[in-house]
Amino acid sequence: MKFNITGKLVAVLSLTSVLLVAAMATAIYWSFQKGFISYLTELELERLDQTVADLSATYRVTGSWDFLRGNHEAWMEYLPIARVAQPPIPPLNRRPATAPSGQPFAPPLAPQDQTGLSTRLRLLDGNKHNIIGPPGERGEALLRPIQLDQRTVGWLSLSPLPVPESDLDRRFRDQQLEAIYPIAGGALLLALMIGIPLGRHLLKPVKAIAEGAHALTRGNFDIRLEPQSRDELGRLVNDFNTLAKVLERNEQLRRQSMADVSHELRTPLSILRGDIEAIQDGVRPLDQKQMARLHNTVMVLSRLVNDLYDLALVDAGALTYQKSIIDLSEIIQEASDAAEGEFANKQILLSTKVDEGLAVFGDERRLRQVIDNLLKNSLRYTDSGGECRLTAHRKGERIFINLEDSAPSVSQHELPRLFERFYRVEASRNRSRGGAGLGLAICKTIVSAHEGEI
Repeated sequence: MKFNITGKLVAVLSLTSVLLVAAMATAIYWSFQKGFISYLTELELERLDQTVADLSATYRVTGSWDFLRGNHEAWMEYLPIARVAQPPIPPLNRRPATAPSGQPFAPPLAPQDQTGLSTRLRLLDGNKHNIIGPPGERGEALLRPIQLDQRTVGWLSLSPLPVPESDLDRRFRDQQLEAIYPIAGGALLLALMIGIPLGRHLLKPVKAIAEGAHALTRGNFDIRLEPQSRDELGRLVNDFNTLAKVLERNEQLRRQSMADVSHELRTPLSILRGDIEAIQDGVRPLDQKQMARLHNTVMVLSRLVNDLYDLALVDAGALTYQKSIIDLSEIIQEASDAAEGEFANKQILLSTKVDEGLAVFGDERRLRQVIDNLLKNSLRYTDSGGECRLTAHRKGERIFINLEDSAPSVSQHELPRLFERFYRVEASRNRSRGGAGLGLAICKTIVSAHEGEI
């Protein structure tokens, strides 16, 4: 049998309530019994006034407690249970042979020690050493001083009353148990009255999140939940909405990427197909010029496929890096030297100023790919007669690489989108000026993998 969260909550509240009632009843019973016994013991100790007076008077005469050491019979005559059975005790514990009337004393009556006083009362000297009485530790015994001329010469030690299972005890216990049942029933009913609505209230956002999760599995990424509180459940709802937004954004990017890939492949394939069909129909001759045109179209396709492959590796987390200590100065200079001819053909001045000894821990091939992509991007989007400046220097523990080019510039609202996949500034999206819009996205991935920013 499976319980939902509401059932578990009600069960926990009910069990807790019943256990709490039982614990309170037990504590009350124990506290009452212990307190009552302590009260009786203190009351009993207060009633030993005559015993204290007799012992003090005898000590004044003898000057010590030796007359009671080991003399259990004499000790018993000082206890209250003996006074109801025989006349007062003369000093020094010496009983006269005859009563005042001249007749012998009657034999003592049997003491009625119903509370076990003789087994719980003991006499201690001024240093609390045992003189007479039952042996053993004092434990929770109550003490009453025996004073003589404002000096404590001894102590009466009275142990608490025992706790027998009497009829009174049983009746009291039964009354407590009878009181527990209705209280426990009321607590259980209260737990049900609180637990069921509380469980439903707490589960309301959970059920909404579960339904929302099912909607996400069906591809309904535009679903949003309304937070009902600011607690952990409310934050969970906000996190769910954030997840839904991310999934919706990723789905939009996926669809846009598919459309962009189709568009980027369609253009060079259409050109290639048209050129081949023109050659087949005899419209164009198959000469070196036409072969170069076909080759350029194939190279565009090859670069596009390579970029798509790199992005696929990025998405799969499989883009590999072979990092080591490298000289970034040489990498930048070599990339600049390799691109200088293309810049010159377009009449763009490329100037490079790189500090020496810019050692970094990175992948030489991937960092060269970043510099090449950035230079090609500037070459494509810089007008003839312009200028491009490439500099690199160290500042503290970081290396700064700056690439600046002349007009045309990028508008402010388009700057945040430069590193999006397939994004190009020109609205026509023709390929006359550049590639597929993947180069900067790949650059950002590589730089981030080297703990850098671009």
